[in-house]
Amino acid sequence: MTGWLVFFGIIIFILAVLMVPVHAVAEYREKFFLKIKFLFFFEYSLFPADEKKKEEKTKEEKPKDEKSPEEKKKEKRKMTLEEIIDFTVDCVKKYGPGAKMILGNIRFHRLELYWKVGAEDAAACGLKYGKICAWLSGVFGFFRNLMKIENPKIRVFPDFISEKDEIYGGADIEFNPLIVIIGALRMAFVFLKDVIKNSSKTKSAKPRKTINAKESASA
Repeated sequence: MTGWLVFFGIIIFILAVLMVPVHAVAEYREKFFLKIKFLFFFEYSLFPADEKKKEEKTKEEKPKDEKSPEEKKKEKRKMTLEEIIDFTVDCVKKYGPGAKMILGNIRFHRLELYWKVGAEDAAACGLKYGKICAWLSGVFGFFRNLMKIENPKIRVFPDFISEKDEIYGGADIEFNPLIVIIGALRMAFVFLKDVIKNSSKTKSAKPRKTINAKESASA
């Protein structure tokens, strides 16, 4: 009996800890920075990773065969802000209830985005500026229907002198880890269902090919 009491006591304690909200601070200035604060004393930086650990890994790794410049460019290329947001939107549409459950639990106490649009010439800059404004308005409307966003500050302006974009942003985020875990499990369940469906389709398609091959041989 005491063993069951201890077991349920541990579960209740874990659930109580997971119900405590987590605070995260995100910043984007050419690189992405993310720091998490939990229970007023725990603080951990997720991004960027420690440079010392990276140096140790590069020292331990043995030099491999030289790669072509095209392969090096592919490895160095990182996802842009637009690609990251579009990928998130696709995941929400694909995994539905679980993703919406996670996003509905997130609260933005601060959301700032400053986007300076640059291009080769004034005409290209104007066209690019219009496309970005239309894309941002659609994306922001999509996420605002799912998340709680307080006093957002989004500013997009063209720079006819610069040839490159400059993006700066930051956010103070709060979420409940227990709801995030439940939403992630629901997303994993949908993902497993898709994997099982695809595998069953491939298995059912294989015998048909063999039958067709036999028929053609007999003919």
